[in-house]
Amino acid sequence: MKTKQSLLKILVCDDDPADRKLFRAYLKRITDREIVLLEAGEKDEIRNAMDKGRVDLVFMDVQMPEKTGMEWLAEIVEKKTAPVVMLTGFGSEDIAVQSLMEGAVGYLSKGSLSAERLEKTIDAAMERWRQIQQSLASQEQLERLANFDALTGVYNRRAILGRLDEQMRQSERYKTELGMLMLDIDHFKRVNDRYGHLVGDEVLEKFAGLVQENTRDVDAVGRYGGEEFIVVLPQTNTASVLEVAERIRRAVEAAVMQDSQGNAFGITVSTGVSAYRPGDDRLSIISRADDALYKAKENGRNRIESSPAEGD
Repeated sequence: MKTKQSLLKILVCDDDPADRKLFRAYLKRITDREIVLLEAGEKDEIRNAMDKGRVDLVFMDVQMPEKTGMEWLAEIVEKKTAPVVMLTGFGSEDIAVQSLMEGAVGYLSKGSLSAERLEKTIDAAMERWRQIQQSLASQEQLERLANFDALTGVYNRRAILGRLDEQMRQSERYKTELGMLMLDIDHFKRVNDRYGHLVGDEVLEKFAGLVQENTRDVDAVGRYGGEEFIVVLPQTNTASVLEVAERIRRAVEAAVMQDSQGNAFGITVSTGVSAYRPGDDRLSIISRADDALYKAKENGRNRIESSPAEGD
């Protein structure tokens, strides 16, 4: 048996004072929990009640002045403010079906209202709302598992390549600039061999955090594989991309890592830079960044190199 919420704040939206009075009378008969009743008969009253704080359940009359009950339902559902049970003065299966399709968690005819029916409706509505919230949380978790790297928290390979494709389409359509970084932690195998894979995982996690801290919210950071990461920088020219790359390089070089005994050590990063060119596909822009990254490794590591015609 589900545990009932001990305190419920219920908002009844009905422009008929007699109907609201009947609600008050029936709600007083529910004694197994504390109920705080808010009443609203006009648009401003509803708005004020919704803005004042938490509302656990809304009973919304279909026929409201100024703004219909269905319009209120759409707004509340969009904002995910509270569960809504629709009310009507007459029984109508069509309205019930429409209400549920639009996001209501229940439907109640005022013509059949009673204390027992009201209590059952409240219980059913709150349980349905609980299930919806649980389902949304599960969907968010599944989406996170599908799109984010479990260790570092940045986009996984599939998701970062998807973001790259998306931003290339935007650049092609709107003729905007787009930059890309390919980063590789220098001598990462030595970290794993010397300090162990658990410390290596901590280094990857901290490195990803440093990259995120030194990029914008609109930029996309992803783990391409192993110790390689990609950063997609929309609407960013090559000079600015190079500035971001240097900012990341300095932050990584200055960062203090620790082994399992608490001893400090450092790491560095090599970076390859490329920029979107009209007609590019995913392979071409990544290949240029990869070639530049290889050059950075060949030229001594802890440095930034650009693909031809994209900076020195």
